[in-house]
Amino acid sequence: MSTILIVDAKLKPESISKAVEFFAEIVPDTRAFEGCESIDVCIDSEDSGNLVLVEKWVSMEHYKKYHHWREETGVLDQIRALLDGPVSRRVLNVAA
Repeated sequence: MSTILIVDAKLKPESISKAVEFFAEIVPDTRAFEGCESIDVCIDSEDSGNLVLVEKWVSMEHYKKYHHWREETGVLDQIRALLDGPVSRRVLNVAA
């Protein structure tokens, strides 16, 4: 059963363009990571400081391996530096 993650974050106003560039650089590696079925990086059409990631993984275990890898490589710290506050995350199991 696939797992979908929806990550909602607020970017620092001065970090918006840098965040867009940064995600454009790292998303190909995410898409190539074992178990990633898709990832879309979205900017809210009414609030350019609102970043939403929509990720689909083969399983939560695959996502956890990916998340651990991003933590080890320091990418998560780089992302956190762009954010203005906490991140909201929803985990959904695809039912049909």
